[in-house]
Amino acid sequence: MSQQINRNILWCNTCVNQLIENGIKNVCVSPGSRSTPLTLAFSLSKKFNLYPIVDERSSAFFALGLAKESRTPSIIITTSGTAVAEIYPAIIEAYYQRIPLIVCTADRPPYLRNRGANQTINQNNIFKNHIRFFYDTGLPTIDYSRFVKLTDNLKKGLQIALDRNPGPIHYNFPFDKPFEPDNYTDIIEKKLTEKIFLLTKGKVKQSYEDVITPGLKELLNSIQKKKKGIIVCGYNNYGTEFKKVLLKLSDKIGYPIFADGSSGLRYGAHSNKNIIENYNALIRSDEFCKKFDPEIIILFGGAPTSNQMHDFVKKSRSEKIIINQFGDRNDPTLTAKKVIRINPVKFCKIVLSTYTGNRVNDDWLNDLINMNKLVDKIKNRFIGSKDYSFESKVVFDLLNFLPEKCNLMISNSLPIRDIDFFSSCSMKQIKVFTNRGASGIDGINSTALGIAVNSKQPTFLLTGDLAFYHDLNGLYNSIGFNIPITIILINNSGGGIFHSLPISRFGKIFRTNFLTPLKLEFNKIVKAFKGIYYIVNRSKEFNAALKKSIKNGKLSVIEIRTNAKLSSQYRSRFWKITTREVGKFINDNKN
Repeated sequence: MSQQINRNILWCNTCVNQLIENGIKNVCVSPGSRSTPLTLAFSLSKKFNLYPIVDERSSAFFALGLAKESRTPSIIITTSGTAVAEIYPAIIEAYYQRIPLIVCTADRPPYLRNRGANQTINQNNIFKNHIRFFYDTGLPTIDYSRFVKLTDNLKKGLQIALDRNPGPIHYNFPFDKPFEPDNYTDIIEKKLTEKIFLLTKGKVKQSYEDVITPGLKELLNSIQKKKKGIIVCGYNNYGTEFKKVLLKLSDKIGYPIFADGSSGLRYGAHSNKNIIENYNALIRSDEFCKKFDPEIIILFGGAPTSNQMHDFVKKSRSEKIIINQFGDRNDPTLTAKKVIRINPVKFCKIVLSTYTGNRVNDDWLNDLINMNKLVDKIKNRFIGSKDYSFESKVVFDLLNFLPEKCNLMISNSLPIRDIDFFSSCSMKQIKVFTNRGASGIDGINSTALGIAVNSKQPTFLLTGDLAFYHDLNGLYNSIGFNIPITIILINNSGGGIFHSLPISRFGKIFRTNFLTPLKLEFNKIVKAFKGIYYIVNRSKEFNAALKKSIKNGKLSVIEIRTNAKLSSQYRSRFWKITTREVGKFINDNKN
């Protein structure tokens, strides 16, 4: 039996069927003519959650947030030309955080490139420096062998994204007109379409196996012998199982955990007595660095937020080992000589099952715990005595006021540093999200809304005025998809982080080119996006506004105006106090 078909639609339906087989559900699509076959194929299927978003950059970051929260890949669809370039920042972030995104870009036919054709650029492997897999499908044809090649490459890319080498993958789809399914291009036998459909059946095979690189046995021996060790955990999408086995490991071998504020390990209903969250204060002390230079440092996750931690690791004479499932060398200090390629959970379990040493040097761990408690008391007194001119006070209060179970997206620049510096351990189950792969301030609002859209827990975004402004378009997603979110907007008149950098000495150049006060009325902007706006300047008001925002069930923005210069001075004063007290503790407890 013969049937009329549009070859572009059949081509895209084949792609859609392959993705359905692998359980992928979330699709972010931006409107465009050339991407019509892709958009139709996905929208006509009832297996996907479609999120139409006009701004391609916002769409891509929204997809990133979806993938982070669901721990499953998201699909991004764009038309041809500069629309493709707009999604690059989110792809870069996904690449460095190993977040799977499936990027489907429509394209003009290859013969139109470099001919002045409208909306035509060279899209061939355009993301090549930040992509795990690329395949240009070529113009659709009715040649069965081409469908075999198409499905083989779809499966190959998915296997990489889902299993072997997680991260973004890119399929480029050139199309020639006509695009619509009722504009027929070919007459083919129905048996051929059935045969093509069978090509897409079945999930891609999960083939990943731990490739345990040489050095594991030597590391296990080092852990047996070296009693003065430290575990450093940078940002990562750590699961609950890792938290549990890591804490057991720490307790058994006596190595404290220096948990970065972006790691999420400081929060949750678990014992946190071995977690040293105030390490930024400890490592600023020369006495500490001399007496507590460890024999071994074990590094998990991404690079730490703190430059002081980088300096501490770099100057340490210890053996430094990276534990990473994919062999990533996340060590900007360039001093870790070994990478053990192994799943972190599996590594912890192996150590737990093989470790036979005795914690004969409990003083090492206990001293670190006691110094951590000392700094925590100083921190509570110091920050507790300040008002909201000190932006770190806002962060301190936020963590106290958040509900028991929630999502917290933390923007880059100062917010993530204040979290790292000043957030204490908590039994609250706070799920932390960051864009620390490339650490940009672009797409923060969109990422947070992508996290919030399907979450059953309230979502909060802690951000600064520049990052908020940078992604104002992203706020529309709250209206478009009825997403409740609370945004804590720290307004320090732009570029507050530069007060802490050497450039602040350069007077007029600094004020003109680095401080960028926006002078915007954020209340009017929030209302334009149908949100509820609050401005607060005291703890009691902040707490009340947070509680109201949760009940509102829509976009809520709580603006808090701070003093960047004064905040920088307060931080410096705090470090001086803690450095002095840590030094005093060490001198008073000399053996």
